[in-house]
Amino acid sequence: MKKLLYFTVGRSTFVLKDIEILKSEYEVIIFDFKIKSKVLVPFEFIRQVLFILFKGRKAKILLTQFGGYHSFIPVLFSKFSKKKSVIVLGGNDTVSFPSIQYGSFNNSLMRPFLKYSLRKANLLLPVSETLIEVDYTYQENDFPKQGYTYFVPGIKTPVKTIYNGFDPDRWFIGDKEPNSFVTVAADLRTRFGPVLKGMDLILGIAALFPDCKFYIVGGEFLNEKAPKNVIKLPLVSSQELRQILSTKQFYLQLSMSEGFPNGLCEGMISGCVPICSNVGAMPLIMKDFGYVLQKKSLNQLKGLITKAKEEYSSDKSVLTRKRILTEFSLNRRKAEFLEALSEIQD
Repeated sequence: MKKLLYFTVGRSTFVLKDIEILKSEYEVIIFDFKIKSKVLVPFEFIRQVLFILFKGRKAKILLTQFGGYHSFIPVLFSKFSKKKSVIVLGGNDTVSFPSIQYGSFNNSLMRPFLKYSLRKANLLLPVSETLIEVDYTYQENDFPKQGYTYFVPGIKTPVKTIYNGFDPDRWFIGDKEPNSFVTVAADLRTRFGPVLKGMDLILGIAALFPDCKFYIVGGEFLNEKAPKNVIKLPLVSSQELRQILSTKQFYLQLSMSEGFPNGLCEGMISGCVPICSNVGAMPLIMKDFGYVLQKKSLNQLKGLITKAKEEYSSDKSVLTRKRILTEFSLNRRKAEFLEALSEIQD
């Protein structure tokens, strides 16, 4: 079996799914790049070099999950060997939002390492075309465009978009609680998390709809005072999350920035009708099966939620699930991912 070195900064559900895909055709040897402090990054570089020297002699591919500090050494090493370097791009690594100090391109220390990685890699695999370059119109406090080609002009690295994929057997539609809304936010402990994930809008809109319940998974880390109809839940296991999503009518994703959000797709595959901001791949994911907030506006959101409540039916719930099953299956990602890696070795 061919050998592949895999570099990551964390083992999220998204990462674990890709590792399982890769293991079907490769011996996957994983390196966890630990960024506990910027001061320790040089030591992680040294650890990476030793790892590649001792583990990577027969490896054909050096694959990095997301771009950043941890993609620099694998890409640099590939330039002095016959190995191929591949970077999967997920969202944060292609954007900059100075207003909330978010995005890898907003990090002045990381930026040169990221730019080198993107320019010199053999292949880039973004999870959405919007990570390449897109007009940004949701709010006016940041750049008018986002995407790595906007921040690295003239880049010519080969690129292939491969959407995220989802397993239909893991998600189901349950008995829906009337007038229930849910969102999943895993990073509310960060300085930018609450605004990034649109918590300000959710808390604001909850006050205008006292007859509705708004569930925030991960909301235990939200310090802001919330209306009584906002239920702050802890981060839960995958099994518990499946149960929660299956019983809610609507999924809210009101982020300022997203790539191809797993939470949205998991909500839809659980029959939650989506209400999302006009950023990233979300309008593409929803197509005609949800409601798009074009501008960051509480008044516009109020209109959308009023309309969504009036139009809700169990048929909409079923069609929402079908959209993900039809267009964004795990089997589709697996086939396209493995094909891209095979082609780069020819």
